[in-house]
Amino acid sequence: MKSILVHIHDDAGQNARLQAALDVARYYSGHLTCLQAMPFAAYAGEPFTGAMIAYEAYAETMEATRTRIEAQLGKEGVPWDWIDSRGSGSVAVMMHSQLTDLIVLSPTGKLTDPDAALPIVGEIATKVRAPVLAVRDDHIGFDPSGAALVAWNGSPEAAQAVRNTMHMLTAAKAVHIACIEEDFASHIPAREAASYLSRYGIKAEVHARAKSGTVADTLGSIAAEVGAGYLVMGAYGRSRFAEFILGGVTRSLLADAPLPLVLSH
Repeated sequence: MKSILVHIHDDAGQNARLQAALDVARYYSGHLTCLQAMPFAAYAGEPFTGAMIAYEAYAETMEATRTRIEAQLGKEGVPWDWIDSRGSGSVAVMMHSQLTDLIVLSPTGKLTDPDAALPIVGEIATKVRAPVLAVRDDHIGFDPSGAALVAWNGSPEAAQAVRNTMHMLTAAKAVHIACIEEDFASHIPAREAASYLSRYGIKAEVHARAKSGTVADTLGSIAAEVGAGYLVMGAYGRSRFAEFILGGVTRSLLADAPLPLVLSH
């Protein structure tokens, strides 16, 4: 976890994203890259009708955000750089994430600005190699050494999430695996995931539960029970099984995440 990418935008989740990214970079003695994108929508319109005023106001807001955040970064003691991009924020994140160990975003928000909370964070997680840390607007601070809860359903997405987050799971003070209504006949059982982690010196406790309410609700209940600091899960895939079993869970948690999510595909 030496290269951390965080999306910069003047929205309600900015403070939470930046603080989480700083916490991770500081813990791993890593480098922070701040990515700020000017959406093409800001350029649209005729200068004779006053559309350029909207662009100028947007540009001024972006510059003020950058000035404020750079002043903060100068006091944090974390090495950093800044990328100024043009176009969709989500496309920019995907383009600049190829040499990144962790991407810090906000989960689905209720803002009207499509580039603010990046409502397609789930889609980004399926298209990039690095895991995505999604922190809700009111969750300030992230402890990489906190207890981790792994959502396990035996799918390739879940297995990839475990492999992609090994650095984080190794640092966690405790690792728990939540398995809900496991299908032993067609998927890798949770005990195999625990065995895999044990080879890295990670002792993981398996919590097998019957679904009570929605899967998301059950995961939230287990997370509260074990005092998890974050939830690791495979981002939904395109297969019918993944969309049905894991896709709905991903969407539900992104819409109302009780704790930070680490998504991987």
